[in-house]
Amino acid sequence: MRSPERKILAVVGAGPKGIAVAVKAKVLEEFGLSVDRVVLIEKNGVAANWSGDFGFTNGEMKLGTSPEKDVVFPLETDVGSEDLNERVRRRLMQFTWTAFLVQTGRFSDWIDRGRPAPCHQGWAEYLRWVSAQLGPQVTIVKAEVVGIDLSNDGRRWELNLKGAEKLIADRLMLTGPGKTRASFVTGQLPAGVFDLESFWTTLKTQTLPRQGTLAIVGAGENAASMLLALAQYAPDLRVEVIAPKGFISTRAENFYENQVYSQPERNRWTEMEIADRVDFIERTDLGVFSTNAMSVLNDQVRHRIVAGRVVGLSRDADELVMRLDYANRISERRYDQVILATGFDQLSLLKAILSPRAIAALKRAAGTELEQTEIAHLIQSDLSVEGMLPRLHLPMLGGLMQGPGFGNLSCLGRLSDRIVMSALRAKEEFKLQEAAL
Repeated sequence: MRSPERKILAVVGAGPKGIAVAVKAKVLEEFGLSVDRVVLIEKNGVAANWSGDFGFTNGEMKLGTSPEKDVVFPLETDVGSEDLNERVRRRLMQFTWTAFLVQTGRFSDWIDRGRPAPCHQGWAEYLRWVSAQLGPQVTIVKAEVVGIDLSNDGRRWELNLKGAEKLIADRLMLTGPGKTRASFVTGQLPAGVFDLESFWTTLKTQTLPRQGTLAIVGAGENAASMLLALAQYAPDLRVEVIAPKGFISTRAENFYENQVYSQPERNRWTEMEIADRVDFIERTDLGVFSTNAMSVLNDQVRHRIVAGRVVGLSRDADELVMRLDYANRISERRYDQVILATGFDQLSLLKAILSPRAIAALKRAAGTELEQTEIAHLIQSDLSVEGMLPRLHLPMLGGLMQGPGFGNLSCLGRLSDRIVMSALRAKEEFKLQEAAL
């Protein structure tokens, strides 16, 4: 039996998750470990979605998690040798947020200011600083992925890139938020309705009207960021927040809950009942504001909360008509503008770029339609979809089955362990099979 050749892990997106995986692969390779070669593909550059130049933020909003939960946190990689573990950890510490501050001459000021959360643009600068150190082990391709297919033998992925050569990969990882969920809208969004990307673009160009009544649909951190931005941009705008339960909660910030995000294994996440996992995620991460955002919004008086779930949204002459369902009662409200902060359909990118052959293979492997809830139940320890070969890693959907931190920025180092180390484990299994022959 011949030795397996060096394999390629293609990562679509060069944000925090992609950079974290790239750093881990680079460092482990430096120490002689046989890991897959990582290729990052990003059409707009490293950390583009965080910079304020390409939607999803204006770059000025505060980071919702501690910056010390950086691309290598929690620094507990285990490669089987305590001596090697220690050397790997020391090397990984050169990619931390504090190392970035030290190297750029900002560490003292940051400490003296009380270790404040950086703005999104500052976080993007950190990620770019990390990415500049990735070569030569990691390749970053600036190109747009326009289609993904399976090879003829069904063993590898074929990525068609606009402006670059086709990439053949053994494993595929998708990052990024996907499209804004809006099941209550048929077809195109009506005029005056903005999704999470178009809102920030419109705000940046200062073409968003500053008068009238506006509704924000959703009660999570995206809604909080929008409220904060609108308070500065249009202080006279009347804003209503459409919240399913009729109230806004503050994100839990205590050791007992934060450690579940950082250390899902230690806290036996996979042994919890599914219903309890859902409840935990909803109470601590979904539909909640960060304490920083809430402290600022407490001083704002031009927004109010309206209870209900949107079941219809259409345009009637010069107004947008929203139909709400609360306690099985339908009500109607009218607005000049509506912003959808309803969260993301993380499978939307997958559905848009996978070939019919690849989609059919994924459906066969999953035994289900490509619905976010169904696929989330199939995410394995290495954050790939159970039954799908070649491997397809979807960390954004890993929260339910593997731990709530995998869907956000709470344990990027552990996320990279799960994905990068899975290749090492596969090679060890290969060696054991070879020895048994």
